[in-house]
Amino acid sequence: MKKIVMATNNLGKIKELKSMLNDEFIVMSQKEAGIDDLDVDENGKTFEENAIIKANSIKDLVSKDTYIIAEDSGICIECLGGYPGVKTKRAAFEELNKQISDFERNEFYIKKVGDNNNRKVVWQTVIALIDRNGNLKTFIGEVYGLVAKEQIGKNGFGFDPIFYISEENKTLGQMTSIEKEKYSARKKAVEKLVKYLDEKNI
Repeated sequence: MKKIVMATNNLGKIKELKSMLNDEFIVMSQKEAGIDDLDVDENGKTFEENAIIKANSIKDLVSKDTYIIAEDSGICIECLGGYPGVKTKRAAFEELNKQISDFERNEFYIKKVGDNNNRKVVWQTVIALIDRNGNLKTFIGEVYGLVAKEQIGKNGFGFDPIFYISEENKTLGQMTSIEKEKYSARKKAVEKLVKYLDEKNI
């Protein structure tokens, strides 16, 4: 069995990753690997840079026979010039100057887009892998959609209720976990990761 430590304690991300990988892998959160929460300065200018920063933050805290995976993702809204991008998680907090829930954050972005006819949005996920030999590789997954005019659906987490997929006439928040996999930027990145691991047999 190959051990993977994901540089997060987000149970939603851990669960999603476990469901996408085969039984060959044991996926652990930082906490499960005995790593306390780290204060990582995610100061990269791209999702890729931030994923690498997070992966390196735990590199010396896990055993050498363990794979490290770190992920950074977010939404880029076309009519807002790619905003919020790498600031997806903190842009609303910085502007409102207070802690907010996922629901409040989604409302913030809906308000930002307003009545703009161009509601195109891309959800990008970048996964950084540090393998057992210390090699670094990144994998990118992208999904395109529209910013919904209201939050719909209670499935999933994060931005799912406002990420509208035209061909399904649903938000990701309305989809079942099986339906959602088809439109998961994380899954697209994980598929590239798994293919790489299989090909390299590392």
